[in-house]
Amino acid sequence: MIQRIESNDIGFTGTWSNIIKLDCGILFLNQNLSDDIFFDKLAGITCVSEDMIDKAMGYFQKNNSVPCVYSLNNPELDCLLEKKGFQRHDIQHALKRTRSATKTNTKKITRDNVDLWAGIFCQAYDCLGWKDTVISILKNTLDSIDYIVDESGSSCMALYEKDSILGLYCLGTVPSKRHNGTAASLIDFASYYANSKNLTLILETYEKDNLLEFYSKLGFEKVYKKLVYTI
Repeated sequence: MIQRIESNDIGFTGTWSNIIKLDCGILFLNQNLSDDIFFDKLAGITCVSEDMIDKAMGYFQKNNSVPCVYSLNNPELDCLLEKKGFQRHDIQHALKRTRSATKTNTKKITRDNVDLWAGIFCQAYDCLGWKDTVISILKNTLDSIDYIVDESGSSCMALYEKDSILGLYCLGTVPSKRHNGTAASLIDFASYYANSKNLTLILETYEKDNLLEFYSKLGFEKVYKKLVYTI
């Protein structure tokens, strides 16, 4: 399952960021989403190569991005990164939902209302300067990703299907509407959709966001974790 979740993560990230394939890793960069540890990262690493890390750091510098590397159960890579001046920034947990759900009412975004989803996302993640870029990304990826908002227009999410995994990404709620159950209703919709297609629903969350207890109460359980290194 880990390989399939990683493939889903890489597939989704590659729709929002430019992909540079290195010797044994994949570099994701988007100048318009700079310094975001999800969309600007070196991930999918399959070997330990100092030369690859050096090349990646050169690309990060050209992109004016803070270098960010994801390590999946690789102590040798961790040691190399620390030798190169990286420090552990966070832990990303991959979770799967085991609880079934009933269908909830949602709105699927079309080309005519991409600004609605982008507005919710940018308020939720405090990145209002990204709105034009996010709108452009949505218009280019509507054929491969389902962008969904809750019935009240307070929360948003993106659903990406690959390798029998339904990845739930970009879940967010505008600050003034939080704690009203709208994000949970989107999760229920995603779970219902995943069950109807015999898919495994997953999402990823950073430890610093302190949402593990929230997701646990909604029926998610940990599958594995990745260490996030930055300089």
